[in-house]
Amino acid sequence: RRGGRGRRRRQVTRPRETMATAGIQELMSAETRASQIVSEARAARGERIKEAKREAVALIEKVRAEKQADFEASSQATQTKDEFEELKGKTDAEIADMEAKFNGNKSGVINMIVKVVTNVDLKLSDTRKLQGQRAAGTA
Repeated sequence: RRGGRGRRRRQVTRPRETMATAGIQELMSAETRASQIVSEARAARGERIKEAKREAVALIEKVRAEKQADFEASSQATQTKDEFEELKGKTDAEIADMEAKFNGNKSGVINMIVKVVTNVDLKLSDTRKLQGQRAAGTA
């Protein structure tokens, strides 16, 4: 009897073990396929991003070149010697005005800085006094 039972169990358990092993292998295979699909999708996404970036850079360079050409054309058409001289005169006048204001305020600013630096309050705060007392052991 024992031999018979053992055989039956072996025959019954072997298909279960085989089915379980097959199921585990099928799950592992599915997981491997899923990992491959995910990695392929990531690689494809990376390539799409790189291609979009290359296209964007090319478009930016094209627009930049067009705008530069437009700027140069308009600046050549409108820039004359008289305009340049007028602008230079205005700039020189503004610089002279700023220098005059600087020189006019220089002594007042120096005096104010000297006053602030030399005006030192020698009074100790209550916290500093207490700290000194604690250090001396009297508090």
